[in-house]
Amino acid sequence: MADEVQVFYNHLITETSLMNDSVTALMARSGTLQGDDVGIENPAHRTALRLEMRRRFTALRATVEACTSDASDIAERLRAISERYSDLDVELTGREQP
Repeated sequence: MADEVQVFYNHLITETSLMNDSVTALMARSGTLQGDDVGIENPAHRTALRLEMRRRFTALRATVEACTSDASDIAERLRAISERYSDLDVELTGREQP
């Protein structure tokens, strides 16, 4: 039973680390979406195209921001579960996990 619990704990730590890495990568990549310039002027005087591109980039930025917020929340919850697991383990066994 103790080995099964240790395997679960190791998976929890690994997934927490991977989630934190993913949030960091998402935040770094989302930085490229922060500018107001969508990269096109008015090609052939097509204002509608430029406005549509701006609208879609704005929607993309909002989606990335929401995903980043949700991912950060999940990472924080995983961290809290991991800490609580460690606290419970110390309480039950009287020793810290390595």
